[in-house]
Amino acid sequence: MDPGTHATNYLSSKKRNIAIDINDMAHTPHDKFILMKLNLLPLLLFLSSSVMAQESSSALFKMREAEQNFAKASVMYGRNAAFVENFAEKSIIFTDKWISSGKQFSKDQKAAPVVLKWEPEYMDIADSRDFGISTGPWEVGEYRPGTPPLFTGYFLTVWKKQADGAWKVILDGGGTTPAIKDPKHKFSFPSGADKPVPNPPVINVELSCKELLDREKQILGEWERSPLPSTYTEFLSPKVRIQLSGHLPTTNADTINSLIAHFDKNLTWKSSGSGAATSGDMGFTYGLLEIPGKPEVIKGHYVRIWKKQPGADWKIVLEMMNF
Repeated sequence: MDPGTHATNYLSSKKRNIAIDINDMAHTPHDKFILMKLNLLPLLLFLSSSVMAQESSSALFKMREAEQNFAKASVMYGRNAAFVENFAEKSIIFTDKWISSGKQFSKDQKAAPVVLKWEPEYMDIADSRDFGISTGPWEVGEYRPGTPPLFTGYFLTVWKKQADGAWKVILDGGGTTPAIKDPKHKFSFPSGADKPVPNPPVINVELSCKELLDREKQILGEWERSPLPSTYTEFLSPKVRIQLSGHLPTTNADTINSLIAHFDKNLTWKSSGSGAATSGDMGFTYGLLEIPGKPEVIKGHYVRIWKKQPGADWKIVLEMMNF
């Protein structure tokens, strides 16, 4: 027997003897309960470390980390610098119109004496695991601590993983809403979104984008013929999230029906563009809102996040409208 094997056997024997001695000391139920917890401790530590490793390697959590670092940079270095650092070269934002040069636009802006803060509350990711969305509350306030926010709202951001592995923003939108009632932060995502997808399909992105724009025309045509909640909800996923300016986000079906029932019957929209994941299961459309027939035409903008199951139509899973 080599010295290494002899040492291993000796240590194993010593551990068995120690375990016997300790068990002999456990005369009471309380003692045995304490010993049981001590025996379970290595397993619990292993499971905890496994979860942490899974989170750190998950594409969803990498995207969340990118969003959180983006938000930290806004506080530390200012909104414009943070946007320049985290926007892709071609990034879509809304100013008084939709533009696809968000990075350059941010470079050209003068710094404002306010701070923009936000935190991701809900995220989802395509099966390709390189394309996803993030939404959550934002606030603009003074740099002085303890001052109430000047404005509050919810953002909606589309992220794409770049060739170098970095996550960058390809679309950023949002709207004003009341301040959240419960300041305690919550974070959620669809079941399974933190897990890898083996061999995801590869779908022509241009084809997916065309399908999305065709779907936009379809919902608009149906709405113009019959501007009723039942018409609109046909295009919504059962778990849709609606974010309308002036209202906190909701996933409640009754609340969503009530909100749609209060849409102006003359509401119309014009698509400005679309984008999609290579896996063909997630995409977005964005555009302009308009309510004609009034003394003043009311204008706004929107972003819709769509998902598609195999063999099914595209459905809206998140809609942001801001007037």
